[in-house]
Amino acid sequence: VMILVHYRVWDFCSADCFFHGIPYLLWTILSIAGGVLFVSRGQEISYFRNDRIMLSVSIFLLGLAVIRTLVAFLKEHRRVCLNRPAAVIWIAMFLWMNFSRSLYVWPLVYFIQFGFFYLTDYSEEEREDLFQGMLNGVILAFFVLQGWCFVFRPYDAVRYVGAYSNCNMNALFYLIVLAAVLCKLNFAWQRKAPLAVRLFYLLGSGTLLGFLVLTISRTGWLVAVLMVVVALIYMAKQSGKVVTFFKNACLVGLAFVVAFPMVFCAVRFIPPMFHHPVWFWGEWSEEKVHSWDAWDSDKFVSFDKLMHTSMGRVADIFFPSRKEQAEIEGPHLEVEGVNMAAPEVEITPLQQQRYDEAFAAGFALAPGENKNPIKVRAAIYRYYIHLLNWTGHTDDELGFQMTPTHSIGHAHNLFLQYGVDFGIPVMVMLFLLVVWSFVYFGRELMRKNQGQPVGRIFFLMVPALFGMLEYCWGNGSLAIMLLFVIWRGMICDEGKQKG
Repeated sequence: VMILVHYRVWDFCSADCFFHGIPYLLWTILSIAGGVLFVSRGQEISYFRNDRIMLSVSIFLLGLAVIRTLVAFLKEHRRVCLNRPAAVIWIAMFLWMNFSRSLYVWPLVYFIQFGFFYLTDYSEEEREDLFQGMLNGVILAFFVLQGWCFVFRPYDAVRYVGAYSNCNMNALFYLIVLAAVLCKLNFAWQRKAPLAVRLFYLLGSGTLLGFLVLTISRTGWLVAVLMVVVALIYMAKQSGKVVTFFKNACLVGLAFVVAFPMVFCAVRFIPPMFHHPVWFWGEWSEEKVHSWDAWDSDKFVSFDKLMHTSMGRVADIFFPSRKEQAEIEGPHLEVEGVNMAAPEVEITPLQQQRYDEAFAAGFALAPGENKNPIKVRAAIYRYYIHLLNWTGHTDDELGFQMTPTHSIGHAHNLFLQYGVDFGIPVMVMLFLLVVWSFVYFGRELMRKNQGQPVGRIFFLMVPALFGMLEYCWGNGSLAIMLLFVIWRGMICDEGKQKG
């Protein structure tokens, strides 16, 4: 869609050459035929019918975009100014991903859709519209998804999962929205927008920080603080006064203090008004809030429990030998994670065998070590580092039993995961592109002193920093998709494009 909006309807049926319409006609016929067969008979590939419909429509639109971009590039000679070294690294990274041992299909899809996205010759006005549309879309998505949660997702797990089944994925979503809100706040500050607009985004930033507190994601908290600090430094640089940093820091802190009680009350007390909880796959249990539970049921998370657990997880970093946390934190089994304080469960013979093998190989944790988050991370990294090779792995070759009751399925590090999945060269090239992006957008910010480069830095910080300690790289991950969107500014060298 981002490619198609660049063109007008009559660009697809140019009157100067009848043959321009033939590729679109053939592709449309092929897409309709293939889509009908896939929707009606493709259940083994994609179980849900609505997924098959959306996938068919997406492939059809992508094909139109590819055909039109090829016509513009080859026949009309509409070219973009490429940053050739960055483009070469990006292409080499995707070629290696697609020819690695990994069986993932999404690298090929991303290579096509974002490759042609980079080749589209947007004007400066269109680039600004796309960026603002991206910000508005992210913020609108927050209102839609969080509004749905207020109706259907009662607060019955101490680490708030919201519209997701995992609290860290929820924290990642809030970080993305925070990036958009901070970018809007910086735009409003720079352009001296009306006071009401600035207050709206200021309160919005405090609200997002409040939601992040509910997730009790230590990685999310760290990234959020760094993003706010970058925003404050940028606004202080614009004003030329150091005192502006501290004044705005106090305003953000005040916004958080005002918003946090309202956030907790909304999450805790609005869902019981509707009494219609919705569970995702594997979430249902007797411990969950049901429609017949009273609004003041003990199944709901209290403020005291939230604060106790939050402080406990912070204390775990500095005092990993604490034992009492196991009695507080519910049944979440993540690592920042893998919450090792889950209730006792039955250990199967296969789990015990896998644990014994992992322990003998030096990867599993010894009894008593599972309360130390540093040792947990070290065990995960130790296992996945030993898997690094040049050609990657298939998904069924990954994962180990860290304790008899907890298996680990991913590396909890963006760069390490790409290295394990696709090979060491991909890990190195991804790291180079991320570092290069920070440098490029930082220089653009110093040179132009305007909002769009700092906004790109915000969106770059989310996968780059959160991904250092957590999961953020799924093929449908919004954080990764936005990473590829903002990379266009560097790969197409937009800093040198005027029109």
